[in-house]
Amino acid sequence: MSQSTPRHGNDAVVLLLRVLARLPLSWVTALGAALAWLISWLPLSMASAYRATLVNIMLCYPELDYRSAARLARRSLLETGRTLGEFSHVWCHPAEVSLARVKQVTGLDALRASYAAGRPVLLLTLHQSSWEIPCLVVGQEGPMTVFYQPGANEALNQLVVNGRQGTGATLVPADARGVKAGIAALNRREAVAILVDHTPHGSNNPSVPFFGHPVRTSNLTYKFIQRYQPDIYFVGCHRRNGADDIAVYLEPAPASMYDADEATTLAEMNRVLAELISRWPEQYYWVYKRLRRRDGEKRRYYRKEVVPFLREARRRNSTLDVSRLP
Repeated sequence: MSQSTPRHGNDAVVLLLRVLARLPLSWVTALGAALAWLISWLPLSMASAYRATLVNIMLCYPELDYRSAARLARRSLLETGRTLGEFSHVWCHPAEVSLARVKQVTGLDALRASYAAGRPVLLLTLHQSSWEIPCLVVGQEGPMTVFYQPGANEALNQLVVNGRQGTGATLVPADARGVKAGIAALNRREAVAILVDHTPHGSNNPSVPFFGHPVRTSNLTYKFIQRYQPDIYFVGCHRRNGADDIAVYLEPAPASMYDADEATTLAEMNRVLAELISRWPEQYYWVYKRLRRRDGEKRRYYRKEVVPFLREARRRNSTLDVSRLP
């Protein structure tokens, strides 16, 4: 009995996604936005997703007063709800259905030139807007190995893998096996895609500034650059006029990311990420607790202990003083 319960729970999640995929996309995204809106108006002590979003925005944009940050946080949480709603359609429908929603792609000619020249390619992606879509767009262009983090739900993992591989990409887990697959792909002068705005587990990864805050940053990107000198592109997207109007971009990395030391390369990478996020800040996944470590210690920025500081900032319409936070 105890072993069957998790399996049934896993199946229920996949069943729910398949049911949502049968609804019109506009309904699903509206439902996700509505649930996010309700969460954003719960008390700060209860609304953990909104609280994390608000804290991140206030710390990354200290020039915003509380009211401005709160408005942006609510818009962002609504966009996150829409993005999460979209997943059911991306993972459960053929890739062509999702690709039909892409109305603009910029930078693709440069990527095609890299492929034509037989260059190894490193694609750096982020949790921005409809972040499942760029993988499908770029996967059509040539062999691509994509790192991902498997979850505990095996049925959901399989659904996600099948969806992301819909146009030819190969997904590998972000572990030692995945690194070997990435090395093999670059040796074959193919493309490797890495989600670079997450927090790696290994303590050997350095702390690098991100929006002015030191965050643990994966050094795998630097190792690949030093070994293979690949053509590097930042890849992302944003919604222009709803879920059926997505613009995908590929932008070459600055020259400063090549032939530099680890600290410089990763600082430049995080600087570009911050620039891309700031173009459409309401469409970034601010729920992610990227700032949870500072000076080598785990901080409690996202726990309920921060609520009194947020209430004080709300009362004064001020920002957060990071030096006072728990």
